Amino acid sequence: MKDAIRQYLAKGFDSLFTAYSHQWLDLAAEMAEEARALILSDIGVKYPRFAPADDAGAGLARMLDLDATIAGVALYRLSHALFRHDPKHEALAYFAQFMRVRTGMEIYYSAEIGPRFRVMHGVGLVLGPRHRIGSEFTIYQGVTLGQRRNDCPEEFLTIGNHCTFFAGSAALGLLKIGDKVKLAANAVLLSDAESNSTYSGAPAVKVR
Repeated sequence: MKDAIRQYLAKGFDSLFTAYSHQWLDLAAEMAEEARALILSDIGVKYPRFAPADDAGAGLARMLDLDATIAGVALYRLSHALFRHDPKHEALAYFAQFMRVRTGMEIYYSAEIGPRFRVMHGVGLVLGPRHRIGSEFTIYQGVTLGQRRNDCPEEFLTIGNHCTFFAGSAALGLLKIGDKVKLAANAVLLSDAESNSTYSGAPAVKVR
């Protein structure tokens, strides 16, 4: 995995940034190796036939080049690992910008997301800072998870396991969302959500 991640970043950084530390590529590779189990769980939930034995070879390198959602999630995982080691590391801003440009996604490195994180279509996805999200989280394009007020660190989402947020939906503010919650396309959730429920509308209400 380390070699594939470093190769992917080296090609992209050289084309995007005028100046950066090449040591960051080695650091990113180390962080990806630290997050290896999580990255493989994310790949496995979307591509069950992907063999873990391919994680250091051409299989992963090809996937990073051709599937922006896998690349974005892997970038999030290594950035989050680095954030846990050093929340103010200079490289974090570069990895975030690289994700935005190469994948069309923004997943903040301070968010905590459990294993088997699946991004079906990532264009326009914004997953803001400090959220705490469980396992088996599935998300579609154009989804926004953020704050209702600008620059408000007290606002973050706590999301349970096995949740699915469909295209164009949003969850905003200081919210608690239970397990197995579905947020319908274009819904805007502004209040807490009960487990085993579907929410629709703007503002979103429980429909079943």
